[in-house]
Parts: sequence; structure tokens; C-alpha cells
Amino acid sequence: MKRVVYLSAVLAALVFSGCSSKQPAIDATANAAGNGSKGGASNGQNGGADGSAVINAITNANSADSSASGSANGSAGSQIVSVYFDYDKYDIREDMMTAVKGNAGLLKNKAFKLEGNCDEFGSDEYNFALGLKRANAVKTALVNDGINADSISMVSLGEGNPACTEKTQECWAKNRRVEVKLP
Repeated sequence: MKRVVYLSAVLAALVFSGCSSKQPAIDATANAAGNGSKGGASNGQNGGADGSAVINAITNANSADSSASGSANGSAGSQIVSVYFDYDKYDIREDMMTAVKGNAGLLKNKAFKLEGNCDEFGSDEYNFALGLKRANAVKTALVNDGINADSISMVSLGEGNPACTEKTQECWAKNRRVEVKLP
């Protein structure tokens, strides 16, 4: 009986330790030497209680990227864009729904792969599961927009494919994404 209780306690500890609650260290020199980003927006994991400073920075960067290469709404010159997520979340943000709809318009009648990615926080197992949940959320949204589910494959890369390696909030936010890969 003691073994069962002990094993249950160990299992519970492993399950609840999947995502670290510690705050990451911020490289202040990267913020200061960067592209004029505010050092004050880097307090804590989410850049504030709701992470709005980081979300706004990523949204503005995405808007600039999509403006430079065409909009993400399926008009001429459009490109497939990545879908970004909040820290430790896999639901598609409201500001990313336009990107998903634009991608759906560009991906009709094509086979493609969704690659789920995470930042460096959390265990490998947790990040692989979170990356797959993110890819599945995008797949579900694309299928709801008329894409054939059989044309979509998914993979989770966890934290193994970072888009950015600096120790800043903006960089970590760029790593929380789903990318579309055409064969």
C-alpha cells in the first residue's frame, strides 16, 4: 500500500512539473542593443499580466512582414504566414485568425505539413505535446475554412527549431508558432 501511495505521489510530481513556473532570465544587453525595443516590457514571462506588450510587438512585426510581401488575406502577392501563440497556450489568438484565413485561401487543393513550435521553457515532452496541440488547432481552423483534412500532416518540433535564439520576450514569442511547409 505504501508503494502505491509513493508511486502516485511521484507520478503526480512528474505530471505537474511539465512546465516550469520559474521566470526566465532576461538578457538586458540584447534588449538594449536590439532594434530599440523597450527593456521595461520584459518583466516576467508574459511581459505583464496578459503579455500585451509582447503580443503587440509580434503583431506589429507580423503586420510589417505581411505588408512588405502582400497581405495575408489571399490577395495577389500573398504569402503563407506563420501563426503565433501566447505563452503556454494552443488556442489561436484573435489577431491570428486573419492569418489562418489567408493561409486557407492559399492552401486550397494543396498537400502541406503543419510544424508546431515552442519556446525553450518546459520539459521536452511538454513542448512536443504543446507543439502538436498548436498544429492541431491550426489544422482544425483550416478544415473549418474548407481545407481537406487528408491534405494536412502535422508534426511537433517542440523547442528544437527556434526562429530566434536571443533571451528576450520578443524572441521567445517568435518561437511560439505553427509554420506551414509545402512539399
